[in-house]
Amino acid sequence: MNRRRWLLKMMFQALAHRSGRTTLLLAVLAMASSLATALWIVSLSMERRIAEEVRKYGANLVVVPEAARLDVGSGGLNFGSIAEPSYLAQAEVERALTTSGIKAERSLHLRGALRLKNADLPAEGVDFAEIRRLFPWWQVRGAWPAAGEAVLGVDLAARLKLKPGDRIEVSGSTGPLALRVSGTVSTGGEEDGLLFLALPELQQALALGGELSQVRLMVTASGDSLKGAAQALQRQLPKAKVNEVRQTAHTSEGLLAKVKLLMLLVTGVVLISAGSSVTGTMSTTVLERSKEIGLMKAIGGTRLEVLLIFCAEAALLGCAGGIAGYLLGSGIAHFITRTVFAASAEFIPWMAGVSLAVSLFWALLGSVGPMVSVFKLDPVRSLRGE
Repeated sequence: MNRRRWLLKMMFQALAHRSGRTTLLLAVLAMASSLATALWIVSLSMERRIAEEVRKYGANLVVVPEAARLDVGSGGLNFGSIAEPSYLAQAEVERALTTSGIKAERSLHLRGALRLKNADLPAEGVDFAEIRRLFPWWQVRGAWPAAGEAVLGVDLAARLKLKPGDRIEVSGSTGPLALRVSGTVSTGGEEDGLLFLALPELQQALALGGELSQVRLMVTASGDSLKGAAQALQRQLPKAKVNEVRQTAHTSEGLLAKVKLLMLLVTGVVLISAGSSVTGTMSTTVLERSKEIGLMKAIGGTRLEVLLIFCAEAALLGCAGGIAGYLLGSGIAHFITRTVFAASAEFIPWMAGVSLAVSLFWALLGSVGPMVSVFKLDPVRSLRGE
């Protein structure tokens, strides 16, 4: 039997002979790595869930034109100011989005007024495909409009006594425009009092080709990243105002940050406890095996070889604890996300490496003190039982 096989045989026999302590160490390492795995998976799953929920609230950046104001007064008297309608150039907005490199879903809007039977009718031109992606809470009764069609807010439809299938004729700066009512929309907001039609049709009716009154963006960013995106876009559009709309997102992100901090503190406490337990158990093992260590040194075993035996034992326990911890932690994460958050946990294969690293780190770190004792152990004194 060569030297390497002899060392491996001694290592496995030592672990099997002290099955109680081996099981205890495995349980401690598996508990530590499983908790780290579970909390990390839960945290990542909650980030994804919160991002999905925040998307339901619509745009998180709104671009509007700087209002053009004219001060009115005479002599020392100031009668206030008159705001003139101002618009965004659609081509300039699209160029700014491309140049800034911001990844975002967009919704282009033009707000104006059409005439219906000598009365002003508030209207908004939109791209209905963009609306369906960015504003999923719109409840449309009837059908989404095609070319030459429009949807009415439920309050406006009730006031005008119109229903899906009816036809209306409105007029703008360029003349009359015939529209068919394809449906009604309910949002619980100002949209309930508006007429919605395709953006190019309203731009043509108001003689405002290529002009916009508002751009709403759903940027795939949060926190400081969202603020940075707003600043980058503002630099590209100096004649516009870029505003963040993130009250709900800010609340959700703050709650997630607090949950993460709590998870981090709990994980830290458990890992420190696990390290202390590993150190204590390994120290007891060294004391119990002092005569065995002395005998190995006495028959020719070098200090390095004896240390390698203990390192290999710690590494083997660390690997086994990491694998068990990943499996157990994944199960705990799925249970927590389903029962507490009513969501499904993500399957993250690379977390197996994290679990293995955590278990190995604490197994080896907890063995440093006992290994130093092994290195310093005098074989003569240990064989005498001193």
